[in-house]
Amino acid sequence: MVSFPALRTAAFTQPAIDNHAHPLLRAEMRHKIPFEGVISEAEGKALLEDAPQTLACFRATKQLARLYGLEEDNVTWEYIKGYRATLNYDELCKLCFKESGIECILIDDGLTGTESLAEEYKWHEKFISGKAKKIVRIEVVAEVCTFRAK
Repeated sequence: MVSFPALRTAAFTQPAIDNHAHPLLRAEMRHKIPFEGVISEAEGKALLEDAPQTLACFRATKQLARLYGLEEDNVTWEYIKGYRATLNYDELCKLCFKESGIECILIDDGLTGTESLAEEYKWHEKFISGKAKKIVRIEVVAEVCTFRAK
């Protein structure tokens, strides 16, 4: 295997910009959307019953166990979900951002329902070293303007 130490150093030491993120759920809404959504875009029965039987879920289970400081080899998806549910929400978010290296987040909060389910974009700054900025969906602004013009 060819080694590129300078490239590796640059890639793993430079601050990152997440250039299209969606806002995190409000603490009181954290259980309103199935956690299986992190491993699949399926919906309904397929999401809740089939997605946990996929390679993506098996891999995520090990990765989340490592993140949470749990034994990787003997943990199940259900155990991960249960453990996650016991964590203080701000501490959980802090843990997830801790090793990410993300300095700046550009947050797209233009999805329908975001204002009632998710935190506002500035809230995310407590987990990063830099700023959170809002992505403006120009088509949504134009739609509102067009509606008002009629």
